[in-house]
Amino acid sequence: MNWVGLQMLRNDRAKFAAMIVAVSLAVFLMQNQAAILATMLSMTAAQIRDVQDADLWVTEPEVECFDQVKAMRDIHLLRVRGIAGISWAAPLLKIDAIGHSEGGRLNTVTVLGIDDASLAGLPHRMRVGRADAIRELNTAIIDPGGHELFFPGEPFQAGRSLRIRDRRIRIMGISDIAAPFTGLPMLHTSRSTAAALNLGEQHMTSFILARSAPGSRPEALCQKINALGGLRARTTEQFAADAMWFYGSQGVPMLFMITITIGLIVGAAITGQTFLMFIKENARPLSMLKVVGTTDRQLGTMILLQGTVVLVLGSCFGSGIAAAVCNLIRTQPFLRSLYLPWEIALGTCLALASVTGIALYASYRHVRGLEPAAVFTPAIVTCAA
Repeated sequence: MNWVGLQMLRNDRAKFAAMIVAVSLAVFLMQNQAAILATMLSMTAAQIRDVQDADLWVTEPEVECFDQVKAMRDIHLLRVRGIAGISWAAPLLKIDAIGHSEGGRLNTVTVLGIDDASLAGLPHRMRVGRADAIRELNTAIIDPGGHELFFPGEPFQAGRSLRIRDRRIRIMGISDIAAPFTGLPMLHTSRSTAAALNLGEQHMTSFILARSAPGSRPEALCQKINALGGLRARTTEQFAADAMWFYGSQGVPMLFMITITIGLIVGAAITGQTFLMFIKENARPLSMLKVVGTTDRQLGTMILLQGTVVLVLGSCFGSGIAAAVCNLIRTQPFLRSLYLPWEIALGTCLALASVTGIALYASYRHVRGLEPAAVFTPAIVTCAA
């Protein structure tokens, strides 16, 4: 019986192809939009997770994400260092400024001032050059997107400079950090260099990075720091989760969720309607199967197999297209963090399968209602004659 069901699909190639295309487009649309949404949310915490030296972040109480900056008094750094169980604590300065390239290109840049002594927060992965080259005054390393923006299509040359607030900052390397959510070029430099660019600001600390001592629980240390008053301490994952929740509650992620839902509804509706039409057009052959003794259960299994074949083929094609598009988009420097998690690929296919299952059930009920005597209607006799 299963072979007969597959032959029915093969003989009606137009509807077979239409159902596969409908599933493929629905899967592609949902996976593409879900991948962009997941990437956007992960990018909101990218700079937090890029700091691998520290497992604690200390900020002002109002700060919800990395892009919110409120300067902290230097005395807070000493207070954190005085907590029992803290191995070390270092300041991190974050500022935004306008950068001018030698070729006349202009763009806002994010400058991260790394502690001169410990270099805590410095990227561990580099594409070109050495990260510790920033120890020299007025030097920095830049992210791949920033280099492509200021020096498009040009190979890296150590020593090329950007003018930021009337200072020449020499670029000594290209870091391999994750793409930032803001889309702005990221410069890592020493805190002493960044402080000279932080005009009009008295305090030179945006975040405090800390490391728990061996045997100490980071969560317990956060409670001790929070008890001091005027500070908010979080582990790296807690701070990353807060950043993702902060941006996830904004309007843009909601638009992506609407698009994903529309893709699910449209894809399931087209697939289900086409499959139902396929079953109705094959009503008489199905009635003939009943005449020869095929049970409703056997016909239900055959319909389930047909639907499974359509869903599997369509999901494979759609997932392949979505993965290929993601790999193509990743070639853009500022979109290099785009990825398609396997959870999204699997989840979208299962969601479409569950909704399409309703159409399969409707088709099965239609088949159960067929009368074997329908095969002997005058219309069929006439055609046979």
